[in-house]
Amino acid sequence: MKNRPLQTGIIYGPVNSRRLGRSLGINILPTEKKVCTFDCLYCQYGWTSCRCDRETLEKLELPTVEQVQAELEPALAGIDDLDAITLAGNGEPTLHPAFKEIARTTAELKDRIKPEVPVCILSNSSTLGMASVREGLKFVDRKVMKLDAGTQSAFSAINRPSAPLQIETVVNHLSAMPGVEIQSLFFNGPLTNADEVSLASWLNLLERIVPAAVQVYSLDRTPADSTLCTVGHRRLEQIAEAVRKRLPQARVQVF
Repeated sequence: MKNRPLQTGIIYGPVNSRRLGRSLGINILPTEKKVCTFDCLYCQYGWTSCRCDRETLEKLELPTVEQVQAELEPALAGIDDLDAITLAGNGEPTLHPAFKEIARTTAELKDRIKPEVPVCILSNSSTLGMASVREGLKFVDRKVMKLDAGTQSAFSAINRPSAPLQIETVVNHLSAMPGVEIQSLFFNGPLTNADEVSLASWLNLLERIVPAAVQVYSLDRTPADSTLCTVGHRRLEQIAEAVRKRLPQARVQVF
C-alpha cells in the first residue's frame, strides 16, 4: 500500500475505482492541500492540513463554476468507456461555496453528453445541515455518504471532526435522504471498528437510516495513522451478512 497523492487539477482520471468502476473525478478543492471537516485516522491522503468550514474555505483559491464546466465538458465528450462522474478530490467536496451550482452544471453536462452515466459524490456527511448542500445533492444520482462509527465516542476518535458535531445529527440528516448509499471503512489496530460491540452500534444506526446500499471495505492504501491494519475479506463478508439480515432491502457490497 502507499499514500495517494493529491489531485493536481479539476478533472482527473478516469480512475479504476473499486466501488464505482471507471470513474472520472472532479476535484473542486485546492490542489496543494487536503481540505476537510474531518481528520480521519484511515485517510488515504494522509492527515488533514486544513480542517475548516465553508466560511474559511471561501478565503482560498477555488475552481469557479465556469472553470469546472470548461474542463468537464471536453473530458466527457472525449471519453467513451465511463461508469461514473464523481465529485470527490482533495477532501470534502460539499465545502465549496458554489457546490450547488457546480452540482447542477455537472448534471446538465452529464444529461447532454453522457446521459447513461451517473453523477456520484463521495462525502463525509458532515455538511448535511446546510440547506444549499442538500439542494445541491438533488442533482447527484448516487449520494455515497460516510458512516464508520456507531457511537459518539467512536465517531470522535475515528473521524475527528474539526468542529463539534453529533453523530445523532448526521444520522438524522442521512435518514431524511432518499436513496442514500452508506460507505463504511473498517480497520483493525490499537483502535478498531470491526469488533462485535462496534458493529452492533453501527448496525443500529443503519437501521434508522434505511440506506439503499451499503459499501463495506477496508484499507487499500497507507492510512494517515500507520498503526491501523486491514480487515480481512472474511470478516468484511461477515459484516456485510449482518447488514443483509438487518436491512434485507439494501444492496450490500464488499470491496
